[in-house]
Amino acid sequence: MDIQLPQILFQLVNFSVVLGALIYLLYKPVQKILDERAQKIAESQKEVARIEEEGKKIEALKAKIKREAEKEAAEILENANKAAIKKEEKLIEQAKANLKENLKEAETRWQEEKKQLITNSKSQMVDAVIKVSGLVLGKNLDKKTDKKIIEKRLAEVLQNL
Repeated sequence: MDIQLPQILFQLVNFSVVLGALIYLLYKPVQKILDERAQKIAESQKEVARIEEEGKKIEALKAKIKREAEKEAAEILENANKAAIKKEEKLIEQAKANLKENLKEAETRWQEEKKQLITNSKSQMVDAVIKVSGLVLGKNLDKKTDKKIIEKRLAEVLQNL
């Protein structure tokens, strides 16, 4: 076997052409696709980092808003408790005033009923004494004159009681 220089040169040129075609047709487009993909990955990583940072900011904002809402809720609850206490005190005062008023009315009615009962009792007692005296004495008594005497004596008895 002889080494044939033209054959080697032909093979070398043929290899160079195929290598050049492969580099031009395959390597550069694949390299371009890989570079674009690497660039997209880098952009995506930057976007993820930015989103994570925004997420942290949002979480911090949520925590701040939650604290403020809890503080507001506590203030509202405290104000509501104070208002309820004031209203309760006002209602108690009104109830006491109503109770005093009702007690005065009841006492006034009781005094009126007491006076009416005493008056009715006096009248009935006077009539009974006149009838009994009339029966005991055996004659009819004059109601007007005897009534005044009996009422006077009855008033003396009631004052002594």
